[in-house]
Amino acid sequence: MAGVRLADYQPAPYRLERTDLTVRIFDDHTLVQARLSLEPNPLAPLDAQGPAPLVLQGIDLELLDLRLDGQPLAQEGFNRNNTSLTVLAPPPRSFVLESVVRIHPHDNTTLEGLYASGGMLTTQCEAEGFRRITFHPDRPDLLSRFRVRIEADRQTYPVLLSNGNGIAFGDLNGDPDGGSGRHFAIWDDPFPKPSYLFALVAGNLEEVRDRFTTSSGRSVILRLHVEPGDGALTGHAMTCLKRAMTWDEEVYGLEYDLDEFNLVAVRHFNMGAMENKGLNIFNSKLVLADAATATDGELERIESIIAHEYFHNWTGNRITCRDWFQLSLKEGLTVFRDQSFTADLHSRSAKRIEDVAMLRNTQFREDSGPTAHAVQPAEYQAIDNFYTTTIYEKGAEVIRMLHTLLGHDVFFKGIALYVQRHDGTAATCEDFVRAMEDAAQIDLQQFRRWYVQAGTPQLSIQKHWDGDNGSLTLTIRQHTPATPGQPQKLPVVIPLVLGLVDQGGEPVPLRLQGESDAAARAADLDPAWGMASRLVVVDQPELQVRFEGLEPHAHPPALSLLRGFSAPVKVRDERDVAELLHLLAHDSDPFARWDSGQGLLRRAVLCRAAQTPDDALEDGLINAYERILLDGSLAQRSRALLLALPGLAELEDASDTPDPPALFQALLDLRRRFGEALADPLGRCLERCRSQWELTWPQGDGDRDLTALIWSWQVAAGDGQAIESALDAVSGHSMTLARAGLGALQPHRLPQREEAMALFFERWQHRPVILDTWFSLEASAPFSDGLERVSQLLTHPRYDGDAPNSVRAVVGGFIANTPVFHAIDGSGYRFLAEQIAALDRRNPITASRLAKRFSGWNSYGPERGGAMRAALETLAGAALSTNTAEVVAQCLQ
Repeated sequence: MAGVRLADYQPAPYRLERTDLTVRIFDDHTLVQARLSLEPNPLAPLDAQGPAPLVLQGIDLELLDLRLDGQPLAQEGFNRNNTSLTVLAPPPRSFVLESVVRIHPHDNTTLEGLYASGGMLTTQCEAEGFRRITFHPDRPDLLSRFRVRIEADRQTYPVLLSNGNGIAFGDLNGDPDGGSGRHFAIWDDPFPKPSYLFALVAGNLEEVRDRFTTSSGRSVILRLHVEPGDGALTGHAMTCLKRAMTWDEEVYGLEYDLDEFNLVAVRHFNMGAMENKGLNIFNSKLVLADAATATDGELERIESIIAHEYFHNWTGNRITCRDWFQLSLKEGLTVFRDQSFTADLHSRSAKRIEDVAMLRNTQFREDSGPTAHAVQPAEYQAIDNFYTTTIYEKGAEVIRMLHTLLGHDVFFKGIALYVQRHDGTAATCEDFVRAMEDAAQIDLQQFRRWYVQAGTPQLSIQKHWDGDNGSLTLTIRQHTPATPGQPQKLPVVIPLVLGLVDQGGEPVPLRLQGESDAAARAADLDPAWGMASRLVVVDQPELQVRFEGLEPHAHPPALSLLRGFSAPVKVRDERDVAELLHLLAHDSDPFARWDSGQGLLRRAVLCRAAQTPDDALEDGLINAYERILLDGSLAQRSRALLLALPGLAELEDASDTPDPPALFQALLDLRRRFGEALADPLGRCLERCRSQWELTWPQGDGDRDLTALIWSWQVAAGDGQAIESALDAVSGHSMTLARAGLGALQPHRLPQREEAMALFFERWQHRPVILDTWFSLEASAPFSDGLERVSQLLTHPRYDGDAPNSVRAVVGGFIANTPVFHAIDGSGYRFLAEQIAALDRRNPITASRLAKRFSGWNSYGPERGGAMRAALETLAGAALSTNTAEVVAQCLQ
């Protein structure tokens, strides 16, 4: 199947000045009248045959009328197929093309274009959904002014929304198409935008209104639209929106530019949210929340995602992507911005650790498998498949590395230059890097390799300690493994931040060979990295670094590596258990301290999974954890992070031939051992947490995080009081504690588990957003009847197979059910393949994302890997969408 290639990009032959739409909504169909104002593009390649044909994209559209400059276009003047309409000989001047099409939103299960969600109609146009609404070029480099008129029955659709500012509203008295019960709304967006940022919502919605005054004194109307009765759950979202608007002004100097900002919550939504200009559309789970209905983590995630979509107003909307190969231009940069926003408002160190844990458990897996791709891919078949952690999270790490390399002030000078140059245009990743290059007056040519090379670079570090002369020499080598289509890799620019910790636990000032004390002090990084941190730029296959002037000693200082996670790389080094335990106890950099503990835990889990427990290592961890539990200087959230066990994906990545059920059982065994050995300090720490449970988020969030961890260890150890406490929490007023109780009970065959699940279902069965948690927990229950349990969930009367949230809860929960999904007989793999094939007929985007879970089949050994490949081959034989077929083909390579 032919793909779309970056190398083939050419400017569009026609520029699009205006897009005027009239959308008439009826009970069983919708009519869309489009008026496109076009002109030849002087930047496009000249066609020796005369004016180039005008190609308009269109899927599932019934063409009723087509006119060029007001005159009907004859049949011989255009060609039509299943995906496009081509005007064969447009005039060599400005012209207007008008069309009328009929579409059927209530029959649209793809959740792209215009579709029904409950009682409302809504849109999702990124990446290529607009072509399901009307015939249009539908490419991101064509920006046009939009004016939209919506007409609908007032009783069914009292609220009519689109992008920009509302400029007219009224009744359609005497309208021959609908009678006096219909009304209209006209929306005008003064800022040119591509079609993927178009949005429309029509329905019976409750409105919550507020105002925001910008730094220049303009008053902006803020409106949140939700289903009737949900207005009471919007307070958190509104507060988050105003925080984001304030932060973007204070940190980036970017002010909102319209007179109003609208946000709509939709249950049936493939994405988390969409940044349509002035009309953000959100998955309802990311809007409707308070402490009784959402966990602390969910409240923070809502804050982050609302900020993310708002920040797109500049980094995505005002400056958009020239083509979809530039997707990380907006997504990577905006993820970096929303991560910084959360770090500024809450705990910088905790946010960094949580982001890295997520990266290692998702993006690193993606980077090491058959679906690996560059931050700026070179080719694709279905662009929806590239909304990945590589584009988003690794893209954000690329931006963060620029911030580290250039420094805060120069980085923000580059941001200002980028906005000044490209506001109102469709830009490229190259445009962004060039702005940074010009601001810093340096050459970033080698750094650009981060955009075009796939895979996770690996650093190996060897050290030589000269105790007599007090010098430490590091030999650093970098290597990036081959990925599909890229067998050979060139060295990239890796900012490696490191430090030393002496035998007494104090940071050691660092001085490079031949460097003066004054120069060494000047090179010490911002205190945010921790005391005595140095940046070493690794840009060659091998590099030697020598630190001098250290205290002569028989034992070298402990080496603190990759502080702040200064680059998205894997590190292989020679540090032993004693050195890592020393860093876990004393490292001044929060990330490096946590990472030392994670390295020790990985070793402990892998040993248990291989049925060769390392008692000495586990004893060392227990002693370290007792000190951490009793350390009064630690914040509770930091304490919880230091005690957290690694994720299964990360453990699989650290295994030569992963045995997922064995790794899962090893984690359970470690929880049991820690719970038994640390019973007294865990109990004392839990009592300190208890007094903070009732505080309102974000206050008390660390205490509740730590409570969840302590309960999970205590329940694993069979602590009867903890089991009853976990059960009682399910009926309490805090969703965080309720979920903590459910999570602690989840993997254990206990009567209290079944009682807790029944209580949770009874309480929340009429709230689908919350009930999805119950579905997910039931689907991931690691018991022998797992397949039967999941099959029953798929026919449960409360299950909504058309809602991606429900699908992800049940099918995604099943994938997380490690013992059942990875059953050695392959039954779990076959079951997933069947579900994907059935789902693909309704929702290819969700199906293709689930199919990526097969990508690591060849890492699991001949028996388990063979069963996974067999399921993949069966799936490949089904009639699949382009989205899912592309993923399956990549997995089978």
